[in-house]
Amino acid sequence: MNESSNVEVAALLEAVPMAIALFGPDRLLRFMNKNARNLLRMEERAVLPASTIDVVLRPMIATVAPLLRAVTAGLQNHVTTARVRNEDGTEQLIEIRIAQAGQGNLLFAATDVTSRESLVISLERRARELAAIFEITPTMVRVLDASGAIVRANGNAMREHIGARPGTLRQLWERDRPTDTVDQRELPLERHPGMLAINGESVRNRLLTVERGPEGTRRVIEVYAAPIVDAELRNVGAVLVDRDVTEEHRLAVELELQVQQSAVLHERVSTEAERLDRMVDERSRELLALQERRARERRLAAVGQLAAGVMHDVNNALNPIMAAAYLLRVHADNPDAVRDYAERIGKAAETGAATASRVGRFIRQDPSTGDATQIVDLSVLTEEVLAFTQPLRSERRGDGLQVEIVRQYHVGASTRGLAGEIREALLNLVQNAMHAMPGGGKVIARTGVTEDEAWVAIIDDGQGMSDEVRERAFEPFFSTKGAAGSGLGLAEVYGIVRRHRGRAEIASTIGEGTTVTLYFPLESSAVAPPLEERVAVQSRRVLVVEDHDEGREFLRQLLLADGHEIVAVQTYDQALTLLDTTEPLPFDVLVTDIGLPDGSGWELVTLARKKWPALRIGVVTGWEPAVVGDDPAGADFLLRKPFRAVELLAHVAGLASTAHTE
Repeated sequence: MNESSNVEVAALLEAVPMAIALFGPDRLLRFMNKNARNLLRMEERAVLPASTIDVVLRPMIATVAPLLRAVTAGLQNHVTTARVRNEDGTEQLIEIRIAQAGQGNLLFAATDVTSRESLVISLERRARELAAIFEITPTMVRVLDASGAIVRANGNAMREHIGARPGTLRQLWERDRPTDTVDQRELPLERHPGMLAINGESVRNRLLTVERGPEGTRRVIEVYAAPIVDAELRNVGAVLVDRDVTEEHRLAVELELQVQQSAVLHERVSTEAERLDRMVDERSRELLALQERRARERRLAAVGQLAAGVMHDVNNALNPIMAAAYLLRVHADNPDAVRDYAERIGKAAETGAATASRVGRFIRQDPSTGDATQIVDLSVLTEEVLAFTQPLRSERRGDGLQVEIVRQYHVGASTRGLAGEIREALLNLVQNAMHAMPGGGKVIARTGVTEDEAWVAIIDDGQGMSDEVRERAFEPFFSTKGAAGSGLGLAEVYGIVRRHRGRAEIASTIGEGTTVTLYFPLESSAVAPPLEERVAVQSRRVLVVEDHDEGREFLRQLLLADGHEIVAVQTYDQALTLLDTTEPLPFDVLVTDIGLPDGSGWELVTLARKKWPALRIGVVTGWEPAVVGDDPAGADFLLRKPFRAVELLAHVAGLASTAHTE
């Protein structure tokens, strides 16, 4: 072969999509194309004419050596495969052929079949998976060819027919004798789902009744069918799938029948329900009218009971006032006794004021909160209450009945709260103790402290309570006194203690007596201020606005006695005229009522504050905020009637902090 032919052959071999290498009789390399150099990892400059077949085929020599020996020996099997590991760790599967090329030459040809083998393995795995799915599916599956022959069926399908199994769609149709489950008509072969699928039509959820099973019983099956197409979308067969739904169909038919029966019953019940609704409506109106009458009666009874409770508390306060007033007249020439009884009258009036204040808070649904509270000593309050009840004990002695008082006080038993309310609670307990001893006895008043509580106990050796009475003693309207009791005394005591974030306990034994203990949060770091202490104050110019004549005169006399200059008027317009002046500051203090005959006290406060920012303004009122409908913002202090004189004097003099005192 000439040189031109060699060039043409070399060009042809370079174009072949295989790895080609030619070795001479001496096993030296004669030619290698680019694909062979890439496969055997040999650069072009490394391919030397002196390279032998052992050097060139070194990456796969272990696999190629037996093939070389076979070719040399003249054997015919000149093909093998070799696995070659690449530098990145991956493997290639190479198909190798070695053949004689004439004149002792050897031709080496190799092809990378990695992708082909991977595809074959994948297809085989898919085939096995599909075969497993085909067998494990709980339905009956048959594969048909274009002529209607059953070319494949799973185990469920083959077990459906005893004896000779149907081999074609026609035979299956003849064995099943299918009818349409809905209209019970016989199904012709050309309308069978399998035949429709062979002709390119898909079928879903078709219900047929067929003869199947060991005894050829009629069964209901749900049928699906889909055509099989080739690469050119021509119908080449079909897949027929069915499953036995006999039981499901029976339940569905029964359910439909029950629904129909339920609809009939519902119509009957609806008619009856309408009649019952009319009857219930009539009875409901009658019942509501009866309930309204009963509720009205209960409300009237409750109002009467509440009024009795308020009267009970007011009488508790008035009784020592009347007794002390009588003793004032008796001891009018004894200054010390006068001061003592005057102080008792003031304390009793304060207790009555606490009752009125509590009723107001009940109307407003307010809790007992901080600004109106002060530090109180439980021992001092207890002693004051015992002083209030001294006239009652004197009456007992007049009847020959002795009530002995034993005092066991602890220093520092203090809490923060409303002194009038706590005094009222203690007054209830002391009076209850005396009522429990109709023949006389002993009352022990004891105070003490725990780690975080201050407590006061009233102990009597009277009649005592049963367990049932003791458990219900704090209930409103519960009383063992019959018509003589309102049932509100201990309920009020409990309410007062709870409003002060405290608790109450009762211990009692029939015939031995009762102990009632009130616990309050301990206030150990402060000392109750001496409210009655008088100090020298600077004279101030005070404008008093009060429409009630006696109240206005009382305020004027009270402030005059403290050394102030007073102008007292009774109307909104009179006060506005006095304040509407060009003087630098006509008054130092304004004290006004809220309910004025010609205007609102709150409007007066607002105008005065706007015109005279430095003016000290106070509000004195017997109204509750819920009735007034205003906010005391703008006033420096607010006092609700009845109030203690020292509180007003302290606020006017600027000696008390801003407070809303009840």
